Amino acid sequence: MHKNPFYQSRGRLKGIGVALLASVLLAGCISETGNLESAYAANLASETALNAQIMGDRAREQRCERDPARRECGSS
Repeated sequence: MHKNPFYQSRGRLKGIGVALLASVLLAGCISETGNLESAYAANLASETALNAQIMGDRAREQRCERDPARRECGSS
């Protein structure tokens, strides 16, 4: 079974990109209100989303190590 590293890294980059986009959009909303508490809450939500994405990527890598034939692993 052939692993495609581009497929795996593309999925990781896509997830991180989504998390960063969400944080940018939240930051834009916060700059209008100027409320420090909402800025803290948005930052916490952004960090939580990014951490969840990282954990999901690690779990996917572990599943692919155990079973490279899985559809999500990009094997042909």
